[in-house]
Amino acid sequence: MYARRRDGYDVNGPHATRLQQGERLMAIVDYVPTSDAPEGVRTLFEKLEARGQDVSNFLRTLAHSPGIFEAFLGMNKALGGMELDPKLRELAYIRASEINACGYCLDHHRKAGLQAGLTERQVNETEGPDDDGLYDDLQRLAIEYAEEATRNVVLSDEMVERLKAGLTNRQIVELAVAVAMANFTNRISETLQLDLP
Repeated sequence: MYARRRDGYDVNGPHATRLQQGERLMAIVDYVPTSDAPEGVRTLFEKLEARGQDVSNFLRTLAHSPGIFEAFLGMNKALGGMELDPKLRELAYIRASEINACGYCLDHHRKAGLQAGLTERQVNETEGPDDDGLYDDLQRLAIEYAEEATRNVVLSDEMVERLKAGLTNRQIVELAVAVAMANFTNRISETLQLDLP
């Protein structure tokens, strides 16, 4: 069962039932306002706002726990310094987020995919078959890896062989981390019912 969330994304499961009954989902924790954020967190929020950027509700949520907030920022920064092609990283992130029905993460990572050089079709059509060559072999591998790792956790022998044939050890680890981060952020965003931005 699917229903449309107020931020425009389809969700399934118990959230869909509640939405179809007219109930409005709201985040189950408050977003930390800049003025109430712990000192180190507040400084970062103020820098973002001074540059005219929105502080995401995901960061405002993590700000409840400064240690987790800092650890997440470090991990997120590491994602940007990967050897793995950013297009592969974003395709994997998008596919995991589709499987987990995380509209919040899909919105952010479809935009990041476009910034990485993917096309509109590429960021929006990872669920279907690739009959017209929309993706190259490595892009298709990243999408299929994200699906298998998200759904099954343990990889098939065939997937392991394909990964080893197409990527370096470092790139395999980075792809695994990207998909793990997607699943991590998906679960926080969806279980806490975060709104965009």
